Amino acid sequence: MQLYKATEADFGSTPAGAFGAFFTHAAEAMVVLDSDLHFVAANNAAQAALGLQPTDEFFDFTCLINEEAREPVRSLLRSALNGTALRRPTAITCRRIDGALFPAEITAAPFQVDGKALIGAVIHDRSESDAALANLRSEQQLYETLFDLSPIPLREESFSAIGNWFARLRTRGISNLSEYLAENPGELIDAITLIKTIRVNRAMLELMGAESIDDLASIRRTDLTDEVIDSFRREFITLWNGGTRHEAEFVGLNLAGEPFECRLTLSAQSQEGQLDLSRVIVALQDVTEVRAYARTLESLIAGKDRFVASISHELRTPLAAVLGLSLELHSMWDEIADEEAKELMGVIARGATDLAALVEDLLLAAQIEVGDGVRSTPANIELADEVRWAIEECLSSGELAAHPSVDSHQVTCYADPLRVRQIVRNLVINAGRYGGSSVEVVIAAEPTPQVKIMDDGPGIPATEWERIFSSYERVEGTDATRGALGLGLAISRQLALVMGGSLEYEYTNNRSTFTLSLPPEESNP
Repeated sequence: MQLYKATEADFGSTPAGAFGAFFTHAAEAMVVLDSDLHFVAANNAAQAALGLQPTDEFFDFTCLINEEAREPVRSLLRSALNGTALRRPTAITCRRIDGALFPAEITAAPFQVDGKALIGAVIHDRSESDAALANLRSEQQLYETLFDLSPIPLREESFSAIGNWFARLRTRGISNLSEYLAENPGELIDAITLIKTIRVNRAMLELMGAESIDDLASIRRTDLTDEVIDSFRREFITLWNGGTRHEAEFVGLNLAGEPFECRLTLSAQSQEGQLDLSRVIVALQDVTEVRAYARTLESLIAGKDRFVASISHELRTPLAAVLGLSLELHSMWDEIADEEAKELMGVIARGATDLAALVEDLLLAAQIEVGDGVRSTPANIELADEVRWAIEECLSSGELAAHPSVDSHQVTCYADPLRVRQIVRNLVINAGRYGGSSVEVVIAAEPTPQVKIMDDGPGIPATEWERIFSSYERVEGTDATRGALGLGLAISRQLALVMGGSLEYEYTNNRSTFTLSLPPEESNP
């Protein structure tokens, strides 16, 4: 017997005929089976899906089911004959006449014609849907992989409760969220706590100091600093107005309560003009170091600007004196008395000495800054001798107006005598120019060879004690650097470090004290 293919002519215009037409042209593959599970009829879609031909002989439908599922399907179809319809789709693998396999689902129900028990079955080809599902799973897997491995800290959050809150506000006639939140700050905080974290990546766990997503599942009220609350307020206003992207910078807190400067980027999806707040991606970047570098760079630029302004003044003053007096001395040489000429030459010499010292500091600072290093030739030296020599140099050059009080005894140290004199000269001149009227120099042997330069000036605030040793830095109103360039102290500390010593400042008992510490005497220098 041949496979039967129904046609419209077979059914006419009766209800049964109308059903036959529907059966023939239905988009889904439909077949009719007898009690032996043999084909009775197959519509156009079934013949195309299974590769059947109207001339095919009747055969067992289950022969077109993959072998491992054949017996279970036979059992299900026989149950359908007995009245247990297969209303829930059963997954199977079908085999076309030509041997090609394709995934499918089958549903079946019994019926009778002229007292003969038959089964009507619908076979749904799942090839396209399975391919689409596989593609979706592949994309999801790729997304999850990229999400987890991203070096940028990421959170996937559900703002669905926020969307519901927005809807309730709009129902109440609220049109301006910014004004509403300003009048209801407590409601803003309540709304923030409604946000739920769906997933986080490893970078986010590290940034927040969290062990797992459980630590970040919800936002803690204790984490809501004023800056964080304001950031959420602006996020909500962006989303309220239909925006899908929001960026902000603020100081946040990790789980240990430690602050960090962060840059936030929020991204939401929009479908057909409607925001989807069920999955919002939030990226947090720790920009603490970047901001610190930026501030340092700004400080350096400002310092160099101050340096240019200062050096133009500091070099111009002695240079003007040297040039002016030199020209005057040259033009009026025959008219000037010897004593007056000697005095003018002394002034010129002091101005030239100031210029030489400034240039020496600039060259040494440049050498330190480019990393060339500072040369030092240490030896066992008597510290008191070098201190007295440095003071005499300052007095003879006119850089120091009055001889400071010197309390000393012989102390041997291991240092470069030239560098020691340079440091002491800088410190003594600094004290004479910018300190008080009483300058005292003390040499001590314990706990290590030391030179203390003290004065009774107003001193420097404790918060500035380290900054004065930075190049081109000056303390407002106190000017604690030689030549007003902010180089003398920086260079002096660097020289002390090169020799294995140190240079520190403190203000105690109404006295400023710079302490130069040097290595002790070497037995085998």
